[in-house]
Amino acid sequence: MKTVAEIYPRVYKSNTRDRVFVRFSGSDEDEADLKIKIQPMEKYSAKHVSYRVDEEEERYPYVDLLKLEDNLYCVDYDFFTEQKYTAKIKIGDSNPRTFFLYSVDEDLAAMNPYKGDTHLHTCRSDGKGTPFEVGCAFRACGFDFIAITDHQKHFPSIEARDIFRRMTEEFCVYPGEEIHNKGMGYFHIVNFGSEKSITGDMGRYRPILEEKAQRLIESTDFSSVPDPYNTAWRIAVADEIRALGGVAIMAHPYWATFGQYHMQTDDVLYLWRHGHYDALEVIASCDGNGNGNNLQEALRAELLYEGIKVPVVGASDAHTVNPEKSDEHFNIQYTVAFAPALDKIKEAILDERSVAVFDRGGGDFHVVGRFRYVKYARFLLGEYFPQYRRLTEEHSAALAALGEEGQRSEAVALIEEKIEAFRKKFFSFK
Repeated sequence: MKTVAEIYPRVYKSNTRDRVFVRFSGSDEDEADLKIKIQPMEKYSAKHVSYRVDEEEERYPYVDLLKLEDNLYCVDYDFFTEQKYTAKIKIGDSNPRTFFLYSVDEDLAAMNPYKGDTHLHTCRSDGKGTPFEVGCAFRACGFDFIAITDHQKHFPSIEARDIFRRMTEEFCVYPGEEIHNKGMGYFHIVNFGSEKSITGDMGRYRPILEEKAQRLIESTDFSSVPDPYNTAWRIAVADEIRALGGVAIMAHPYWATFGQYHMQTDDVLYLWRHGHYDALEVIASCDGNGNGNNLQEALRAELLYEGIKVPVVGASDAHTVNPEKSDEHFNIQYTVAFAPALDKIKEAILDERSVAVFDRGGGDFHVVGRFRYVKYARFLLGEYFPQYRRLTEEHSAALAALGEEGQRSEAVALIEEKIEAFRKKFFSFK
């Protein structure tokens, strides 16, 4: 008996009539018994008529597939709103095979889904692996962008960015750095995306930041915070990141270290209530039991209840790309951003078109962000990114073979053609 091989595309534009293709493997027998039904999951096009399961199953009847050529069939369908759809394909009296489709409105159709990590380290600070090696490892796992944020160092991200720019436009390394206290109060703050560095030019920035922090202490009501000195420095650094064109990300506030959390709650609330940060690491490498992530998510919910916008990212804070290391979250905690191009990730984060992901494995994802993007991201995490990763593994191997001094090669170009062909097949509007 013929068995289903694939159904495509998987994502369509809403409010359009489009064609769904089904390719079968096997012989041509039982061709007349091939049928399909597509059922919207969220906004129904047919009313419930009964609580009986057998009658419910008939609300969306199976229809015949049209044969186009050997082993290729199709059906036209009206995708009437942005949502997920269940597609069932049946051959004769056999049990149906179930697939999932999705349709998106015009604005989201103009966006590409990009998997990324906004906080990680290399051997240029306290991590393992050169910036190039780390970049190749992330690309192999399906990442489209990363920001190398070595401690007190900006140049490793520029190093990696320049290397990969010579080789490909399909993988982007954003400039970044993790800015530490070093006698300026206690803080870890991620500078994501700025071409200029604070830590790389600390000799110049230190007195500027110190003067601003002192002015803040003298002129601001910090009675609600436990340590005005720390708060003032956090504001001064975040403001400078923004002035330099970066995104100021609050790093792992509920990371447990030295027997206490990285930040005190009153301080966190003050900084968000007064608009001093651009994004929150709502999922971050905090601990091994999920306490930190849970608190960060609850904190965001509290701020949202107050009417405060809190864009989110997920970050591994990886210091190694060895997946066997139990205390690392490489390829487990990350971001999915929706942007028109890879160089627009900063805007996607600021516009709340990013979600934070905790990938527990086996298709078990915990996703945090705006509801619309969480729904779509969950579909893509199950249906798109696993297939995409098979291609990025090839892409990574071709990039790694070039070495750090390499230039774009024919092998890289051929794999990128395969990646583009896959996208066009998966998304009906590409």
